[in-house]
Amino acid sequence: MPKKYLQDVALKLINWFNSEGRLINEAGVLDQAIVDRLLATGIPLYRYTTGMPSLHPMVDSFSTLWEEGKGITFRQFKRADFPNLGVSTNAFQTAYKTGGNVRCRLDGPPEEDIFDILAELRAEGCTDYLVIALPFSDGANKAVGYATRAAGGFSDDHIFLLKQIRFAMAATLAVRYLRHMASTVMNTYVGPTAGQRVLDGEIKRGTGETIRAALWFSDLKGFTVLSESLDSESLLELLNAYFDAITGAIEANGGEVLKFIGDAVLAIFSPPNADEAAAAQNALSAARAAMSSLADINRKRHGENLTEIQYGIALHFGDVFYGNVGGKTRLDFTVIGPAVNLASRIEGLTRDLGRNILVSQNFADLHPEKFSSKGHFSLKGIAEEAEVFVPTKLR
Repeated sequence: MPKKYLQDVALKLINWFNSEGRLINEAGVLDQAIVDRLLATGIPLYRYTTGMPSLHPMVDSFSTLWEEGKGITFRQFKRADFPNLGVSTNAFQTAYKTGGNVRCRLDGPPEEDIFDILAELRAEGCTDYLVIALPFSDGANKAVGYATRAAGGFSDDHIFLLKQIRFAMAATLAVRYLRHMASTVMNTYVGPTAGQRVLDGEIKRGTGETIRAALWFSDLKGFTVLSESLDSESLLELLNAYFDAITGAIEANGGEVLKFIGDAVLAIFSPPNADEAAAAQNALSAARAAMSSLADINRKRHGENLTEIQYGIALHFGDVFYGNVGGKTRLDFTVIGPAVNLASRIEGLTRDLGRNILVSQNFADLHPEKFSSKGHFSLKGIAEEAEVFVPTKLR
């Protein structure tokens, strides 16, 4: 094609990225729109893939994949999938690290593949594979990959167009990337519900609402002794095993971890459809699941002659303020109120009573058939004695 014509086509694509494309918020819709426009220009795409590194603790990167006849799918790649990023067998990792482009012709005699994806693409009849680095304003590189089954692969004109639009594509995809990053960070450090509320603009100190919810407060027993007797690596391994069991059980049963307070965990279970009994059951199921997981962990630790994990869990149901508290420039989205204090004090009784789980009267009243009283106790900072209960059934 004449160079002037190619430049005009590239300019039209760039203008679309900077106008209509920039306003498309939904990831799949945006990627399909990009593919449609590239196909309309005559680029013979069989496969289109975006790749962007993630700030998720378990996920290395996320990807949008379009394949001819299949449409859009979304993928995530765990960090364990890339144990040695210095010698990567992934073309996208190469683009991330170097900022350069990768092209692999697939229509010649098979050669030893340096990238894992090439054998798959060749088996699907692809003739050419191109990965183009997308420079983002934060200095990092993201990438987009293209594959074709056209005879002769991508032409020089196709490659010219794809390279010409990379900066405009990067700027448009950056909006989606930054939104995803913000959501990931909020989910990881604040929790999905609280994180979304922060992203929705609930960032003024003192804003929030009073809610009724099941409260979870758990803590390690003897942490001071553990911290003095274990080296830092062993202590960290124990803490992570404990937190994995606790947070996994909470999240699997509809709860939300609000914060870690040293070795303690504060979580809430909001009533689904205003069903308080259901929220209490979810919390109780989470406690049961955590006990089961920790029992398995302790059996393994015992067999390896390691210190076992001792813990206490307190469950309560009550009113709390759910919102922003803190200093003028450093806020925490959490729950506060007498109900939180009571849950914390009841957890302290688990040591004295030799129980892993204790619940308040408010909580037990929601499922009285599942609990028996252990009596009334004075709790620090609580004016009246509190009656506490132990589960007789955990289902």
